[in-house]
Amino acid sequence: MLTSWFRPFTHAAMHRVLLRQLYFSGVQSVGVSALAGAAMGAIVITLVQGNFGQSGARAMNVLMISCMQEVGPLLVALIFTARSASAITTELVAMKVAGELRTLLRLGISVGYYLIWPRIVAAALSCVLLFCYFMVAALFCGALTTPQSGLIAEIDSSLSQLSASSLLMGLAKSALFGFVTSASACYLGLSAGFASTEIPRLASRAVLVSIVAMLLLDALIAVLVSHLV
Repeated sequence: MLTSWFRPFTHAAMHRVLLRQLYFSGVQSVGVSALAGAAMGAIVITLVQGNFGQSGARAMNVLMISCMQEVGPLLVALIFTARSASAITTELVAMKVAGELRTLLRLGISVGYYLIWPRIVAAALSCVLLFCYFMVAALFCGALTTPQSGLIAEIDSSLSQLSASSLLMGLAKSALFGFVTSASACYLGLSAGFASTEIPRLASRAVLVSIVAMLLLDALIAVLVSHLV
């Protein structure tokens, strides 16, 4: 039973699909995620110090908590959705319209193992990767924006306040959002008909469904965590 879950990742063909999706969704989005993190770091520090008059250390702590647990995973997932959700759906719908999915089934190749699982796993890994770059850029730019102390001192102070639970929460939410986004895109892609007009309709719907699903999931996690803590 357990080995069947890892069957998709024991074949070279699945490895190629996984690595290709990881490169497209993760590696090629690193720059955008780092830019978003840098902008968020500067914005949060400026707002906290300008409106509340907090010290640099307190402002960096606010940045760490807000980006690590909420803003970071959500923004990274939105970047992933904008770049990859419609692309995944479009690719699967095009394959279905062209009859490629039917051909795979006739050859005895599992569509779920060959097309779906590699994309879902790559999406989760990509969001975790992008979240790490986002946080590094946010902390670095936030420390640069803080005028009271040196760059190294601010970063070291922020990292000393980082708890394992906050880090695990950010990583887990990033992976979960990537999983949900990719699963939604794959589901819509496979549910398409055989008309070419399905491609633009489902591609735009994949983005909308993914965003709504992420927001609802984020709200649910926040409620559950508040009741458990």
